[in-house]
Order: sequence, then C-alpha cells, then structure tokens
Amino acid sequence: MNTLTIEFKGVEFKVEFYYSPEEPEVRYYSDGSGYPGCSEQIDINSITHKGTEFIDILENDLEDIEIIISEAKNDY
Repeated sequence: MNTLTIEFKGVEFKVEFYYSPEEPEVRYYSDGSGYPGCSEQIDINSITHKGTEFIDILENDLEDIEIIISEAKNDY
C-alpha cells in the first residue's frame, strides 16, 4: 500500500492507495499469442484529514483524486 499527502480543494489529505502501473501491449509473443496490456490502476483505500476519514464524503471526487495521485507518481 502507498501513502501520499495531497492538497485537494484547499485541504491537505493523507491518501492510502494501491497502485499498479500501466502494462504495455505485446502484439505477438514468439508462440503467436499476445497480451492486450492494461492501463494503470489506482485503488483508493483511505482519505483522511487530521485522523478523520473522508472517503465517503469525497466519493464523487475520487476520479479527480486519482488524477492527482497519478500525476504525483514519482513521489511514491
């Protein structure tokens, strides 16, 4: 699990999440098969501020928070 502190809507949140990087497409392996690849995956587990959980309150903003996490991937 990864942890990152982000600023969202003027508030600093601690976000705990699982991250799986993008896997590139492989058109053909030597045996003739291939792999379609997959995009990066971010699964947010917790969003807290000063020890209080906010994941339910920020449920409609999770996509925006995932973008912030993705852009900061060099920080975790």
